[in-house]
Amino acid sequence: MSSKDILKELAGKASAIPEIMKNITGSEKQYQINPTDSTHYYVSVGNGALRVIDGDSKSAAATISATDALLSDLFLGKVDPIQSFMSGKLKVSGDIFGAQKLTDLMKKAGK
Repeated sequence: MSSKDILKELAGKASAIPEIMKNITGSEKQYQINPTDSTHYYVSVGNGALRVIDGDSKSAAATISATDALLSDLFLGKVDPIQSFMSGKLKVSGDIFGAQKLTDLMKKAGK
C-alpha cells in the first residue's frame, strides 16, 4: 500500500475521532508530501477536515520528502520521525513543527 493510500485511510479514521477533529479547527494548512519514488500529493488540514489531494500545493506550510516506503512507515508510526530526519532519510523544509504535528495526528488516527 502506498503512503498516499495509507494517509487517505488514516484521514478517514481521523474524521471519526472528535479529539483529532477538535485539534484541526481554524485556519487551513497544507503539507506537501514528495515521495522520491512516486507521485507527489499534499494534505490539507483545517476547517474541520483532513483531505489528501493529488499534485503539488502552491501554498504548503512544509514539504516532506522521503521514499514512499519510509513515508508509509512514518504515517503508521513504525519509524521515529526525528531519527529519520537526523539520519537524512527524511527531509522536511518549512514549518517543521507543523509537519511533526501532522505525523502525530496520523499516529493517533492509526491507534
